[in-house]
This record gives sequence, structure tokens and C-alpha cells, in this order.
Amino acid sequence: MLMFNSDYEVGVFKRLSENNELVMEVGQEEYTIMLSDQEMVDLEQHLVNQENLLIPFHKKTKELILNTESNYDEEEMEELMNISEGAEDHGED
Repeated sequence: MLMFNSDYEVGVFKRLSENNELVMEVGQEEYTIMLSDQEMVDLEQHLVNQENLLIPFHKKTKELILNTESNYDEEEMEELMNISEGAEDHGED
């Protein structure tokens, strides 16, 4: 678990520009951060995982603390979908 101290704050996602610039609000300040293509992918996964627009942020290093782990196992989800479809074929709910 990530422990927060005075160097960390939670920023609010505002927008992304076409040239991979993330604009977020941290406290009363607005930050613009250039992201690599991989960081863009990581940011998207983080926002999906969190289901909100909050991004932990290290103020001194300007580093985003992103949760990029999948919320589910794709194979398990596919198996559950197949089971569900089989139940519908047999008239079960």
C-alpha cells in the first residue's frame, strides 16, 4: 500500500491534449505534464481501474503514481461469459 506524506497529493484529471500533455489540478495549482506513449497507456488503465479522475501525484518529481494492474483476469471473464451464454441457451437465468 502506498503511504502518503507531504510530497504526495491527489490530482484531478482535467484533460489530455493531442501531443500527450496531461493537464491536472493539484490543490489550487494546474500542472501540465508531458507523457510518453507508454505513460498514456498506463494513465488510461489507471483511470479505468479507479473509475474516477483522481491521480496520486508526487509534487517534487512530478511523477504520477498509477495503478496499472488489470482488475480482472481476461480468461476468467471469458469463461464466465461462456457459462452465462450456456445458461441462456438452456432457458436458465
